[in-house]
Amino acid sequence: MRKHRTLMFAAAVTVLIAAATGATVASASTAPGHPAAGTEYIQVMSASTAPVPASVIARGVFAAAGHVRLGDARISTITFPGGTIVVSHHAGHGTSQFYPAGCLSVISQSGSYHIVRGTGRYAGISGHGRYQLSLEIVAARVHGDCSLAKPPVAQQELLRLSGPVHR
Repeated sequence: MRKHRTLMFAAAVTVLIAAATGATVASASTAPGHPAAGTEYIQVMSASTAPVPASVIARGVFAAAGHVRLGDARISTITFPGGTIVVSHHAGHGTSQFYPAGCLSVISQSGSYHIVRGTGRYAGISGHGRYQLSLEIVAARVHGDCSLAKPPVAQQELLRLSGPVHR
């Protein structure tokens, strides 16, 4: 039990150091040259109001940490150490609520995605699935009114993808 706690602590410290220094931590779950299939879960998180890459963690058939630039494009490239995965997505149902007292917008959207291709360690990957997006934005105020002309005060974005993949 003590050894398990020590290993968990060491892993947590490694992740914290990587996050603090901007390093990327990754590991391959599958043996080289052996295809694997199963469900992959990919989570993307961002709390930045600036257009910087968001953090990505994948787990399932493979485990890796990397980054992706979020935006309105229908195609996104997820960058992991050792390669990339290009994903095409199609919006489905979505809801949007605005709370004027706090200048808060709450957006939720679901949809589908398809893996277009992979490079490097992810060459030959294929798959598809569903995604769920949650986005909350606090707009800036100008003369007491909510403003879209200024950058938001705060933003949090969580994107979760899951579906079958084959490597």
